[in-house]
Amino acid sequence: MTIVAVADKQAEERATFDLAEISGRKVAFDYLRAFVITLVLFVHAALAYTASAYINFENPIASSNPVVNEQRWIGFDLVVALNETFLMPLLFFISGMFVWQSLERKGTWKYFTDRLKRLGFPFVIGVFFLMPLAYYPAQLQVGLITEKETSYGVFWLGMVRSGFGTAGPLWFLWLLLAFDCLAAFLFRVAPFLCGFVKGQLNIILGRPAAYFGVLLGILIMVYPPIAIIFGPLTWIGIGPFNAQAGRILLYLVHFLTGTAIGAIGIDRSVYKTGGMLAKRWWGWGALGLMSFTVFIIMVVVVAPMERTLGSEVAFVVCCWAMVSAMIGLFLRFAMRRVRLYDSLSENSYGIYIVHYVFVTWLQYLLLENGLSPMIKGMVVFSGALLLSWVSVAAIRRIPAIAKVI
Repeated sequence: MTIVAVADKQAEERATFDLAEISGRKVAFDYLRAFVITLVLFVHAALAYTASAYINFENPIASSNPVVNEQRWIGFDLVVALNETFLMPLLFFISGMFVWQSLERKGTWKYFTDRLKRLGFPFVIGVFFLMPLAYYPAQLQVGLITEKETSYGVFWLGMVRSGFGTAGPLWFLWLLLAFDCLAAFLFRVAPFLCGFVKGQLNIILGRPAAYFGVLLGILIMVYPPIAIIFGPLTWIGIGPFNAQAGRILLYLVHFLTGTAIGAIGIDRSVYKTGGMLAKRWWGWGALGLMSFTVFIIMVVVVAPMERTLGSEVAFVVCCWAMVSAMIGLFLRFAMRRVRLYDSLSENSYGIYIVHYVFVTWLQYLLLENGLSPMIKGMVVFSGALLLSWVSVAAIRRIPAIAKVI
């Protein structure tokens, strides 16, 4: 090969790399993940002030939220309900997008050990130390009402003896690890799946009408029947290993869909930059909001406090549309890196792990404050985000911790 040919090839490779950077594809999903985690924090900050919040005096950690404020605002109920339709499915989808490439690059065993370190270790530490600290304000609030004080040591030992009945928001970590193990198992024992995904499935994943139609059909078959049987808010599991029974398959479908998209390449799928989804993100958002309105009308007016086939189909359509809208929004506008957003993205996983401690304690400290519930919710959100962000950025300066979170 001549020197000129080598130079031309190097220039072509640099141009390809630059185009990938300019396209903003990686930055779009980096920032989208950070934004979703920020929304999760907002939902947790608002839960203390929803009209549907309640206290369980017999078992404080089983309350709707560790801290329940006397002042409520029904607007938070609507905001929380909308976010709960799509936040976790979207987070599982994004997590799945990078699974197949990691498996091909690292191999099954290395991939498994890396995921065990990144997901399993924070889960164990969080369950033993962070979640008792986050749930202790629940005991303190009940103690204020019943005039029965319980020290933190006694409370922690009680959670240990009971087998840690909840992992709080950290349930996402163990379930994602289980999904990752499933993907690794399939990659190991069924290598033909790679050819199937990159071959036959490529026909569907690259065509918007076929892809969105098939995905919606699968979600409708998977979610409504189980949600009606178990109830969409029923939790099952042992100790801290619990999850919402009615939504596990909903999460799995999104995870596997993200895995398939990552296998064929984002630029070959419907999620390519400049594609139909990026141009029509607002239409998906409008469809999601309309579906959410139908869902609320059905569960509040038509069949109060009951879940029917119609309401659950509306829920699925809302989830499907809002996930598409959020991805399209970031593909359309997240085209270049910003230092502040980079910092949020780099620390977002750590923020997810530690944020609940700051949320519940700020909610507890504001119990006797006369501020409106709307202002309290925003104060808790802002304060918890800032404290979590600063704390994680500080501890990630330790190289061993930075490798995990």
